[in-house]
This record gives sequence, C-alpha cells and structure tokens, in this order.
Amino acid sequence: MQTTRLQKPEDKIYFNAATFRLLLDCMSRPGKIIQLNSPDFLDQAPDHPDFVGVPLNSFALGAFLSLLDGEVGFAVGVSENWVASDAEIARWLTLRCGSKLTVPSEAALAFFCEGTSVNSIRDLHQGTLLEPELSATVFYCVEKLAEITDQEDSAKQGLELELKGPGILNFRRLSVDGITRDGIAEITAARHYPLGVDVFLVDRSGLCVGLPRTTKIEVISLQSR
Repeated sequence: MQTTRLQKPEDKIYFNAATFRLLLDCMSRPGKIIQLNSPDFLDQAPDHPDFVGVPLNSFALGAFLSLLDGEVGFAVGVSENWVASDAEIARWLTLRCGSKLTVPSEAALAFFCEGTSVNSIRDLHQGTLLEPELSATVFYCVEKLAEITDQEDSAKQGLELELKGPGILNFRRLSVDGITRDGIAEITAARHYPLGVDVFLVDRSGLCVGLPRTTKIEVISLQSR
C-alpha cells in the first residue's frame, strides 16, 4: 500500500518563511542568482506530466508551494497546454496546500514544467491599472542558470541575457539553459508596466533568479552546446 508523507506543520512554517525571504531577495535584486532551500520534508516530486519516470524540479515545487494557500488558485503549464484538475501534479499540489487548480486567467500563481511552455503565459492575469498587484507570478523550470561576469568568456550554454532596470547597477548578464529565445520574447511581451507577470526561473540544482516586471530583458546571444 502506497503512503503519502505530508509536511509537519512546524517544518512547513519554517520552510515557507525561509523560502519567502529568499524569493523576496530574488525580486529585490533582479538577476542575482540565489540558492533555494531543499524541500527535504516532501515525498518524491511527481513525474513530469508528459514523461513517466522524470520527476519535476523539487526546488521549484517547494518554492511554489510556499506561496500557495486555500485563498489563491494556481495553474500548471506543460508543452503549451494547461493541465486539468485530475492531473497528478494538480492533485499533488492541492493535497499539500489546500489551494485549487483554476482557469489561468484567475490564477495567482502559475507553474511551468519546462521553459518551452511559453505561449500560455498570455492567458494569465496581468493585473489592471487600478489593481496591478492582481497579476500572476510565474515559476519556470529551466535546466541551468549561471551568472556571466566580465572576466568570463562565452563558454556557458543556453541563452545569454542582459538585464537592466530597478535593483540592478548598470546591467547584469545571465546564462540560461532550458528556455528558448521565443520564451523570453513571450515573457517580455506579457509586460506593460505597471501591468504584467513577475517571473522566477529555477534550475535543477535549486538556483533561482527573479525577473520582476520592471526588469528589461534582452537576448545577447545563443551559446553553443
């Protein structure tokens, strides 16, 4: 008989508080890479909806869970589609936080299982001029994040991004493997400050970067693999 291990209340409170501070730090310093806590108290992460035996990014799931409660709804994107309420990932999240899967336009938070589910971001709520805070916050699972300094060459993989805006002195450069150039274009297209979505990118090792809607993102180059 399969059993499900849930969070102990004290573990959940400590983890959520600590993770919230890390996410806040990511948003206040856009492009700064920060290591998320490992959600060791959770049982195994559910499989990717399209790939049996391939677990989802547990760091991203733990951070996503830390922001959910019974008062907000969530949506999950995979391969350009939104999952249904009977999907394993939707039931797994609901069991642990009491939040419910909802239609994307009403979701406060959205979880994208990979960086290729890009077109769906336009379905999310981008706030109103009177209530811009009602916009959605998005978590993208990517393969690898790395900061690029002036002393480094272009040996890193993936997209090279240049970020500018509030919270950044001059500019900051990142290497992001696991999201496409079109994906970055969709993210920037979903922003018309003060409206637009806020984004977290989380890689497989738990490195996280915040991209608030105030950050200007430019693709500098596509690194070779």
